Amino acid sequence: MNRNRTFASIALLCALAAWAVVGCDQSTGTDTSNDVATRTQSINLNDTYGGYNTANEKPGFADPFLLHNYGAEANNMVALADSDTTGESHMRVHRYLLVTWGNLNADSTINFSTDWSGSLCVENGLVRPLRTVRFEYPQDYLTRPASRNCVQWVSHTQPDFDGILLALHRVPCDSLATPDSLCATPLSVTFKTGPLTVTFNQNDLRDLHKVIQVDAAGNAVAFNTIVLEPHACRHGFLAGQWKDVSGQKYAGIFRGEWMTENGVHAGFLRGVYGQNRRGTNVFFAKWINDDGTFHGIMKGTYGAGAGANADADGWFNGVWVSRELRIAGGVRGVWGKGPNDDGGFFRGVWGTLCR
Repeated sequence: MNRNRTFASIALLCALAAWAVVGCDQSTGTDTSNDVATRTQSINLNDTYGGYNTANEKPGFADPFLLHNYGAEANNMVALADSDTTGESHMRVHRYLLVTWGNLNADSTINFSTDWSGSLCVENGLVRPLRTVRFEYPQDYLTRPASRNCVQWVSHTQPDFDGILLALHRVPCDSLATPDSLCATPLSVTFKTGPLTVTFNQNDLRDLHKVIQVDAAGNAVAFNTIVLEPHACRHGFLAGQWKDVSGQKYAGIFRGEWMTENGVHAGFLRGVYGQNRRGTNVFFAKWINDDGTFHGIMKGTYGAGAGANADADGWFNGVWVSRELRIAGGVRGVWGKGPNDDGGFFRGVWGTLCR
Protein backbone atom coordinates (compact mmCIF):
# COMPACT_ATOMS: atom_id res chain seq x y z
CA MET A 1 0.00 0.00 0.00
CA ASN A 2 1.40 3.38 -0.99
CA ARG A 3 1.05 5.53 2.15
CA ASN A 4 1.45 8.92 0.51
CA ARG A 5 -0.16 11.95 2.12
CA THR A 6 -2.80 12.59 -0.50
CA PHE A 7 -6.34 13.40 0.58
CA ALA A 8 -7.51 9.88 -0.24
CA SER A 9 -4.86 8.24 1.94
CA ILE A 10 -5.50 10.52 4.91
CA ALA A 11 -9.24 9.96 4.64
CA LEU A 12 -8.86 6.19 4.50
CA LEU A 13 -6.34 5.90 7.31
CA CYS A 14 -8.19 8.21 9.66
CA ALA A 15 -11.55 6.66 8.86
CA LEU A 16 -10.13 3.27 9.78
CA ALA A 17 -8.63 4.75 12.92
CA ALA A 18 -11.96 6.30 13.84
CA TRP A 19 -13.85 3.05 13.59
CA ALA A 20 -11.14 1.17 15.45
CA VAL A 21 -11.60 3.78 18.21
CA VAL A 22 -7.97 4.86 18.32
CA GLY A 23 -6.45 8.31 18.19
CA CYS A 24 -5.84 10.19 14.96
CA ASP A 25 -4.87 13.74 15.86
CA GLN A 26 -3.67 15.05 12.53
CA SER A 27 -4.88 18.06 10.60
CA THR A 28 -6.12 17.68 7.04
CA GLY A 29 -4.67 21.05 6.11
CA THR A 30 -3.65 24.47 7.34
CA ASP A 31 -5.69 27.62 7.43
CA THR A 32 -3.29 30.18 8.86
CA SER A 33 -4.92 33.04 6.96
CA ASN A 34 -8.43 31.89 7.89
CA ASP A 35 -9.25 31.45 4.20
CA VAL A 36 -11.57 28.47 4.67
CA ALA A 37 -13.56 30.28 7.34
CA THR A 38 -14.13 33.44 5.32
CA ARG A 39 -13.99 32.43 1.67
CA THR A 40 -17.03 32.43 -0.57
CA GLN A 41 -18.39 28.91 -1.01
CA SER A 42 -18.06 27.55 -4.54
CA ILE A 43 -18.21 23.80 -5.16
CA ASN A 44 -14.81 22.49 -6.23
CA LEU A 45 -14.17 18.74 -6.15
CA ASN A 46 -10.41 19.35 -6.41
CA ASP A 47 -10.31 21.48 -3.25
CA THR A 48 -9.33 19.92 0.07
CA TYR A 49 -12.75 20.80 1.51
CA GLY A 50 -14.83 20.71 -1.66
CA GLY A 51 -15.01 24.50 -1.83
CA TYR A 52 -17.00 24.76 1.42
CA ASN A 53 -16.25 27.21 4.21
CA THR A 54 -16.75 26.91 7.97
CA ALA A 55 -19.26 29.75 8.23
CA ASN A 56 -22.71 29.30 9.73
CA GLU A 57 -25.72 28.74 7.46
CA LYS A 58 -29.41 29.51 7.55
CA PRO A 59 -31.46 26.88 9.46
CA GLY A 60 -31.82 23.75 7.35
CA PHE A 61 -29.67 25.44 4.68
CA ALA A 62 -32.96 27.24 3.84
CA ASP A 63 -33.75 24.05 1.90
CA PRO A 64 -37.50 23.28 1.92
CA PHE A 65 -36.83 19.59 1.12
CA LEU A 66 -34.64 19.18 4.20
CA LEU A 67 -36.95 21.07 6.50
CA HIS A 68 -40.01 19.18 5.29
CA ASN A 69 -38.53 15.67 5.17
CA TYR A 70 -35.70 15.60 7.70
CA GLY A 71 -36.44 18.24 10.32
CA ALA A 72 -36.58 17.46 14.04
CA GLU A 73 -40.35 17.03 13.85
CA ALA A 74 -41.10 16.77 10.13
CA ASN A 75 -39.51 13.33 9.80
CA ASN A 76 -42.02 11.98 12.32
CA MET A 77 -39.38 10.06 14.26
CA VAL A 78 -41.46 9.72 17.39
CA ALA A 79 -39.97 8.81 20.76
CA LEU A 80 -41.93 5.98 22.32
CA ALA A 81 -43.57 6.28 25.72
CA ASP A 82 -42.28 2.90 26.87
CA SER A 83 -38.97 3.82 28.46
CA ASP A 84 -38.70 0.78 30.70
CA THR A 85 -35.04 -0.18 30.92
CA THR A 86 -35.39 -2.75 33.69
CA GLY A 87 -32.64 -5.31 33.39
CA GLU A 88 -30.58 -3.24 30.92
CA SER A 89 -28.49 -1.04 33.20
CA HIS A 90 -25.88 -3.75 33.68
CA MET A 91 -25.44 -4.45 29.97
CA ARG A 92 -21.84 -3.78 28.96
CA VAL A 93 -22.36 -3.52 25.21
CA HIS A 94 -25.18 -1.44 23.71
CA ARG A 95 -26.41 -2.20 20.20
CA TYR A 96 -28.70 0.06 18.19
CA LEU A 97 -30.50 -1.12 15.07
CA LEU A 98 -32.22 1.26 12.64
CA VAL A 99 -34.57 -0.56 10.26
CA THR A 100 -36.39 1.33 7.49
CA TRP A 101 -38.70 -0.34 4.98
CA GLY A 102 -40.73 0.70 1.98
CA ASN A 103 -39.78 2.72 -1.08
CA LEU A 104 -36.46 4.12 0.15
CA ASN A 105 -36.08 6.02 -3.12
CA ALA A 106 -39.33 7.90 -2.39
CA ASP A 107 -40.58 7.23 -5.93
CA SER A 108 -43.64 9.47 -6.26
CA THR A 109 -45.01 7.33 -9.12
CA ILE A 110 -45.71 4.36 -6.80
CA ASN A 111 -49.52 4.11 -6.60
CA PHE A 112 -49.99 0.85 -4.68
CA SER A 113 -49.74 0.04 -0.99
CA THR A 114 -47.37 -2.53 0.52
CA ASP A 115 -48.22 -4.23 3.81
CA TRP A 116 -45.15 -4.37 6.06
CA SER A 117 -46.95 -5.46 9.21
CA GLY A 118 -44.70 -7.82 11.10
CA SER A 119 -42.23 -8.25 13.91
CA LEU A 120 -38.61 -8.18 14.99
CA CYS A 121 -37.66 -10.82 17.54
CA VAL A 122 -34.37 -11.63 19.24
CA GLU A 123 -32.90 -14.89 20.50
CA ASN A 124 -30.78 -14.80 23.67
CA GLY A 125 -31.39 -11.11 24.17
CA LEU A 126 -33.74 -8.23 24.81
CA VAL A 127 -35.19 -5.70 22.36
CA ARG A 128 -36.67 -2.30 23.16
CA PRO A 129 -38.21 0.05 20.56
CA LEU A 130 -36.87 3.60 20.96
CA ARG A 131 -38.50 5.53 18.12
CA THR A 132 -40.76 5.04 15.15
CA VAL A 133 -39.77 6.57 11.81
CA ARG A 134 -42.41 8.22 9.59
CA PHE A 135 -45.26 6.19 11.06
CA GLU A 136 -48.56 7.77 10.02
CA TYR A 137 -50.79 7.34 13.01
CA PRO A 138 -53.32 5.86 13.50
CA GLN A 139 -52.94 3.49 10.52
CA ASP A 140 -49.29 2.70 11.38
CA TYR A 141 -48.61 1.71 14.97
CA LEU A 142 -46.75 -0.63 17.29
CA THR A 143 -48.75 -3.43 18.86
CA ARG A 144 -48.21 -4.38 22.49
CA PRO A 145 -45.40 -6.97 22.59
CA ALA A 146 -46.03 -10.34 24.16
CA SER A 147 -42.55 -10.29 25.71
CA ARG A 148 -39.34 -8.27 25.85
CA ASN A 149 -37.98 -10.47 23.06
CA CYS A 150 -40.25 -9.18 20.27
CA VAL A 151 -41.51 -5.91 18.80
CA GLN A 152 -44.57 -6.00 16.53
CA TRP A 153 -46.14 -3.38 14.29
CA VAL A 154 -48.74 -2.55 11.67
CA SER A 155 -47.30 -0.57 8.73
CA HIS A 156 -48.29 0.23 5.13
CA THR A 157 -46.25 2.28 2.64
CA GLN A 158 -46.67 3.66 -0.88
CA PRO A 159 -44.01 6.07 -2.26
CA ASP A 160 -42.36 6.53 1.14
CA PHE A 161 -40.96 4.45 3.98
CA ASP A 162 -41.50 3.62 7.65
CA GLY A 163 -39.10 2.30 10.24
CA ILE A 164 -38.15 1.65 13.84
CA LEU A 165 -35.03 2.37 15.87
CA LEU A 166 -34.39 -0.34 18.44
CA ALA A 167 -32.00 -1.06 21.30
CA LEU A 168 -30.70 -4.65 21.38
CA HIS A 169 -29.10 -6.30 24.39
CA ARG A 170 -27.53 -9.73 24.67
CA VAL A 171 -28.34 -11.79 27.75
CA PRO A 172 -25.31 -11.34 30.06
CA CYS A 173 -23.31 -14.41 30.96
CA ASP A 174 -21.94 -13.23 34.31
CA SER A 175 -25.03 -14.04 36.33
CA LEU A 176 -25.72 -17.24 38.23
CA ALA A 177 -29.31 -16.92 37.03
CA THR A 178 -28.23 -17.22 33.37
CA PRO A 179 -28.31 -20.83 32.12
CA ASP A 180 -25.12 -22.10 30.50
CA SER A 181 -27.12 -22.93 27.37
CA LEU A 182 -27.95 -19.23 26.88
CA CYS A 183 -24.37 -18.14 27.45
CA ALA A 184 -23.26 -20.47 24.68
CA THR A 185 -25.79 -19.01 22.22
CA PRO A 186 -25.00 -15.66 20.59
CA LEU A 187 -27.58 -12.97 20.00
CA SER A 188 -29.62 -13.19 16.80
CA VAL A 189 -32.36 -11.01 15.30
CA THR A 190 -35.16 -12.03 12.96
CA PHE A 191 -37.07 -9.40 10.94
CA LYS A 192 -40.31 -10.91 9.68
CA THR A 193 -42.82 -9.25 7.34
CA GLY A 194 -44.86 -10.31 4.32
CA PRO A 195 -42.32 -9.02 1.77
CA LEU A 196 -39.19 -10.13 3.66
CA THR A 197 -38.01 -12.44 6.42
CA VAL A 198 -34.31 -12.36 7.32
CA THR A 199 -32.16 -13.31 10.32
CA PHE A 200 -28.88 -11.68 11.39
CA ASN A 201 -26.46 -13.22 13.87
CA GLN A 202 -24.35 -11.41 16.43
CA ASN A 203 -21.39 -11.06 14.07
CA ASP A 204 -23.63 -9.57 11.37
CA LEU A 205 -24.96 -7.00 13.83
CA ARG A 206 -21.46 -5.81 14.67
CA ASP A 207 -21.26 -3.59 11.58
CA LEU A 208 -24.41 -3.99 9.51
CA HIS A 209 -25.18 -1.57 6.66
CA LYS A 210 -27.33 -3.59 4.32
CA VAL A 211 -30.17 -2.94 1.88
CA ILE A 212 -32.37 -5.81 0.66
CA GLN A 213 -34.64 -5.22 -2.33
CA VAL A 214 -37.99 -7.06 -2.29
CA ASP A 215 -39.59 -6.12 -5.63
CA ALA A 216 -38.98 -4.44 -8.98
CA ALA A 217 -40.81 -1.27 -7.87
CA GLY A 218 -37.99 -0.31 -5.51
CA ASN A 219 -39.41 -1.53 -2.20
CA ALA A 220 -36.57 -2.51 0.09
CA VAL A 221 -35.45 -2.81 3.70
CA ALA A 222 -32.35 -1.06 5.06
CA PHE A 223 -30.55 -2.26 8.19
CA ASN A 224 -27.95 -0.10 9.99
CA THR A 225 -26.31 -0.82 13.34
CA ILE A 226 -24.18 0.92 15.93
CA VAL A 227 -22.38 -1.07 18.63
CA LEU A 228 -21.05 0.88 21.61
CA GLU A 229 -18.49 -0.78 23.84
CA PRO A 230 -17.90 0.51 27.40
CA HIS A 231 -16.56 4.10 27.37
CA ALA A 232 -17.09 4.37 23.61
CA CYS A 233 -16.95 7.72 21.83
CA ARG A 234 -20.12 9.29 20.45
CA HIS A 235 -21.77 7.68 17.42
CA GLY A 236 -24.97 8.21 15.48
CA PHE A 237 -26.93 7.56 12.30
CA LEU A 238 -27.11 9.33 8.92
CA ALA A 239 -30.11 9.26 6.59
CA GLY A 240 -31.27 11.22 3.58
CA GLN A 241 -31.47 11.56 -0.19
CA TRP A 242 -28.75 10.70 -2.75
CA LYS A 243 -29.43 11.65 -6.37
CA ASP A 244 -27.65 12.47 -9.62
CA VAL A 245 -27.98 15.90 -11.20
CA SER A 246 -27.14 17.17 -14.68
CA GLY A 247 -25.53 20.31 -15.99
CA GLN A 248 -23.30 20.83 -12.94
CA LYS A 249 -19.58 20.48 -12.22
CA TYR A 250 -20.41 17.56 -9.92
CA ALA A 251 -22.32 14.34 -10.49
CA GLY A 252 -24.96 14.61 -7.79
CA ILE A 253 -26.12 15.86 -4.42
CA PHE A 254 -26.94 14.26 -1.10
CA ARG A 255 -28.77 15.82 1.82
CA GLY A 256 -30.35 14.63 5.03
CA GLU A 257 -29.97 14.54 8.78
CA TRP A 258 -27.60 13.54 11.54
CA MET A 259 -29.04 11.58 14.46
CA THR A 260 -27.69 10.38 17.76
CA GLU A 261 -27.40 6.64 18.40
CA ASN A 262 -30.89 6.66 19.95
CA GLY A 263 -32.48 8.62 17.12
CA VAL A 264 -32.49 12.19 18.39
CA HIS A 265 -32.27 14.69 15.52
CA ALA A 266 -28.80 16.31 15.63
CA GLY A 267 -28.76 18.60 12.60
CA PHE A 268 -28.65 18.68 8.81
CA LEU A 269 -26.08 17.82 6.16
CA ARG A 270 -25.93 18.83 2.52
CA GLY A 271 -23.24 18.05 -0.01
CA VAL A 272 -22.12 16.90 -3.44
CA TYR A 273 -20.35 13.97 -5.03
CA GLY A 274 -18.45 13.46 -8.28
CA GLN A 275 -15.06 12.77 -9.84
CA ASN A 276 -12.07 15.02 -9.24
CA ARG A 277 -9.29 15.70 -11.73
CA ARG A 278 -7.37 12.63 -10.50
CA GLY A 279 -10.30 10.42 -11.48
CA THR A 280 -11.23 9.67 -7.85
CA ASN A 281 -14.88 9.54 -6.81
CA VAL A 282 -15.11 12.00 -3.91
CA PHE A 283 -17.84 13.54 -1.77
CA PHE A 284 -18.01 16.64 0.41
CA ALA A 285 -20.76 17.94 2.67
CA LYS A 286 -21.38 20.48 5.37
CA TRP A 287 -22.97 19.55 8.71
CA ILE A 288 -24.90 22.18 10.67
CA ASN A 289 -27.00 22.25 13.83
CA ASP A 290 -30.70 23.07 13.65
CA ASP A 291 -30.07 26.79 14.08
CA GLY A 292 -27.53 26.78 11.22
CA THR A 293 -24.40 26.75 13.38
CA PHE A 294 -21.52 25.08 11.54
CA HIS A 295 -20.49 21.75 13.02
CA GLY A 296 -18.24 20.05 10.48
CA ILE A 297 -17.27 19.20 6.89
CA MET A 298 -17.58 15.63 5.63
CA LYS A 299 -15.16 14.38 2.99
CA GLY A 300 -14.29 11.00 1.57
CA THR A 301 -14.66 8.58 -1.31
CA TYR A 302 -17.55 6.59 -2.72
CA GLY A 303 -18.05 3.85 -5.27
CA ALA A 304 -20.55 1.66 -7.05
CA GLY A 305 -21.42 -1.76 -5.71
CA ALA A 306 -21.28 -2.69 -2.07
CA GLY A 307 -19.63 -6.10 -1.96
CA ALA A 308 -22.00 -8.58 -0.34
CA ASN A 309 -24.61 -5.83 -0.17
CA ALA A 310 -25.63 -6.26 -3.79
CA ASP A 311 -28.97 -4.49 -3.36
CA ALA A 312 -27.37 -1.12 -2.60
CA ASP A 313 -26.05 0.86 -5.56
CA GLY A 314 -22.86 1.77 -3.73
CA TRP A 315 -20.92 2.73 -0.61
CA PHE A 316 -19.30 5.80 0.92
CA ASN A 317 -16.51 6.11 3.48
CA GLY A 318 -14.71 9.12 4.89
CA VAL A 319 -14.12 11.52 7.76
CA TRP A 320 -15.54 14.75 9.12
CA VAL A 321 -13.43 17.70 10.22
CA SER A 322 -14.16 20.33 12.85
CA ARG A 323 -14.22 24.13 12.62
CA GLU A 324 -10.48 23.98 13.30
CA LEU A 325 -10.12 21.65 10.26
CA ARG A 326 -8.95 18.77 12.38
CA ILE A 327 -10.26 15.25 11.80
CA ALA A 328 -12.95 14.70 14.41
CA GLY A 329 -14.47 11.38 13.33
CA GLY A 330 -15.54 9.07 10.54
CA VAL A 331 -18.59 8.46 8.34
CA ARG A 332 -19.63 5.50 6.23
CA GLY A 333 -22.67 3.85 4.71
CA VAL A 334 -24.52 2.84 1.55
CA TRP A 335 -26.55 4.69 -1.09
CA GLY A 336 -29.06 4.07 -3.86
CA LYS A 337 -30.28 6.20 -6.74
CA GLY A 338 -33.95 6.87 -7.39
CA PRO A 339 -35.71 6.70 -10.75
CA ASN A 340 -36.75 10.37 -10.71
CA ASP A 341 -36.07 13.75 -9.09
CA ASP A 342 -37.88 12.77 -5.92
CA GLY A 343 -35.80 9.71 -5.24
CA GLY A 344 -32.51 8.37 -4.03
CA PHE A 345 -31.39 7.52 -0.51
CA PHE A 346 -28.40 7.01 1.73
CA ARG A 347 -28.09 5.32 5.09
CA GLY A 348 -25.02 5.27 7.31
CA VAL A 349 -23.34 6.08 10.60
CA TRP A 350 -20.97 8.67 12.00
CA GLY A 351 -18.57 8.53 14.92
CA THR A 352 -16.14 10.66 16.84
CA LEU A 353 -12.48 9.95 17.58
CA CYS A 354 -11.43 9.03 21.07
CA ARG A 355 -8.67 11.32 22.26
